[in-house]
Amino acid sequence: MQEQSEEMNPMNLGENEFTPDNRSWTERNGFAHWVMAFTWVIFAIIAFNVVGAVVGVIAAFFVVEDPTDINALLSAITDNSNVFFLVNTSGQFLIFALGTLLILKLSAPKGFRMEFIRLKFRRDTLRYILIAIVLTISIYPTVLFLGWLNSFLPVPQWMAELQQTMDEMIKKLLKTENILVLGLIHIGMVPAICEEIMFRGYVQRSLEKSWGIWASIFVSGFVFGAYHLQITNILPLAALGILFAYITYISDSIIPAMFAHFANNGGQVVLSSFYPEMLDADVSPETQLPWLLIIFSIIVTAGLVYWLYQFRPKEEL
Repeated sequence: MQEQSEEMNPMNLGENEFTPDNRSWTERNGFAHWVMAFTWVIFAIIAFNVVGAVVGVIAAFFVVEDPTDINALLSAITDNSNVFFLVNTSGQFLIFALGTLLILKLSAPKGFRMEFIRLKFRRDTLRYILIAIVLTISIYPTVLFLGWLNSFLPVPQWMAELQQTMDEMIKKLLKTENILVLGLIHIGMVPAICEEIMFRGYVQRSLEKSWGIWASIFVSGFVFGAYHLQITNILPLAALGILFAYITYISDSIIPAMFAHFANNGGQVVLSSFYPEMLDADVSPETQLPWLLIIFSIIVTAGLVYWLYQFRPKEEL
């Protein structure tokens, strides 16, 4: 019975126990899973940003007199926020979600693809969802601290200006009227689903099969931080990526990470809607930080992470 069970579940087979019939296309053709993961991430990020830029440039010629006027472009985006969100959401679903599910056919054997990306609801998933949300809230002051540390890193002038332009666009969008519902959908829910499918689902599992559990958690977290193309925020974004990856590993499901991702993004949308002055608070080396709150955050977050470790999967792939 044990041998029959292993034949029926290739996800639990050792590296040398695959048969030609139950190996994925990637394995049959001798490709490394990490190569497939990085190839797809690079292509997906380029496609997402290039398509968005092309659509934006084309639209700019129709809505502003001078497409090189950044302020006019920002005003046009905020005046047409529905179109902006629709383009962004379409790219997320088509490239990060649907595209990843198509690439998944090359990396996982048929019948085990949802298991590969851990897209499943287990009996204990609800418990992990609640813990993931608590962790996301508890780590927020720590993320603020990492953002402060990030402000000390030297950044090229052109990159700082690009980041400032992106920040201004987001701020103006979040300051528009009736943005709460749109923001929760397009900034909160959509990235929580699509980005988790790609990063914690496909990328993390692929790196895990090549390099092991812990390398996959940290590397996929830093890849997630780099994907946002915000060098001035790479440390806090990477920390969140690592936390989401750890939650995914412990819970053996990407669903808790989706809720954690939504709690982070959606929480910022809600706070900025009720407290718009927060959008103008930039973190710099001169920023006075709430040190007691940060220390408390680090202790609580570390304690929860350590406590969760006892619930890690007993069988590692």
